[in-house]
Amino acid sequence: MRSLLLAFVLALAPLPNLPFIPSGSEIRVVSPDLLTVYVVWQVEERNLVLQSKLPAPANREVRVLFRVDGGYRPPYNGITTPRGDVALVIQGERVSLNELLTRTYRLNLPNGRVLPEVR
Repeated sequence: MRSLLLAFVLALAPLPNLPFIPSGSEIRVVSPDLLTVYVVWQVEERNLVLQSKLPAPANREVRVLFRVDGGYRPPYNGITTPRGDVALVIQGERVSLNELLTRTYRLNLPNGRVLPEVR
């Protein structure tokens, strides 16, 4: 029960070192060696605008990079999911990247999608 509560709290809390994501920021999902870029979003107002996308296989280890105010934050580790999300590993718990972006940071995913893993 305690781990379930911790996962819920982590899903609603901002990421460490990233209290907010201002307009003009960039979010990248890349391979662990940083050589393959799977997804690039640009933040415009509260909308995520897809800049490029290369499908990432499910259950692939990735890094999520945030460029905020002209500088990159330390990368966050994650695993791709079959439905196109990334499960970030924060303090030993898995947290949905889509959920963080929509619920915590109040960003709109491309095409008006919200939490695409929920159908």
